[in-house]
Amino acid sequence: MKRLTVLYDYNCGLCQRARRWLEAQPKFLALEFIPAGSDHARFRFPTIPDRVEELIVVADDGGIYKGDRAWIMCLYALADYREWALRLAAPKLLPLARAAFQLISENRIAISRLFHLYTDEGVAAELTRQGVIGCVIAPGAPAPRQIAPQVPAGPTGAPGSGGALHIRSTNEIREWLE
Repeated sequence: MKRLTVLYDYNCGLCQRARRWLEAQPKFLALEFIPAGSDHARFRFPTIPDRVEELIVVADDGGIYKGDRAWIMCLYALADYREWALRLAAPKLLPLARAAFQLISENRIAISRLFHLYTDEGVAAELTRQGVIGCVIAPGAPAPRQIAPQVPAGPTGAPGSGGALHIRSTNEIREWLE
């Protein structure tokens, strides 16, 4: 076994965060992530249902793991967590791992909301549900231009010496939020 394909809920913020965490870890096995129910997932795995309520991992040797076993396989692929995967798969700990994973899996949407782990699609859906209407740029209108942020003068009169948080780019905003 050299590769695991992970089918996950693309619309779940917790699932997205878990994916990013898994991608950032050093690995013994390659991990490929495919949104469950996507055209790509249907093409690659026609026998797996479109509506997936739990994590599914497909190994390159044909093994299919669901729920708690799928999560244990993800940990098994990671260099720093293989020992944990082996411990959690042991007969005494597997029932606890199963219960913990089931609790998280069944409440993943609520957990995502609690910790504000929304995908862009989730934010758009929530704003639409709240009645927020997006603005539309009229055809032929000039493209919006970026306006440099104003940095307030501090007590000494020097820009930016007021002690406020000054963010200079969208990358800084993303880093600050993560």
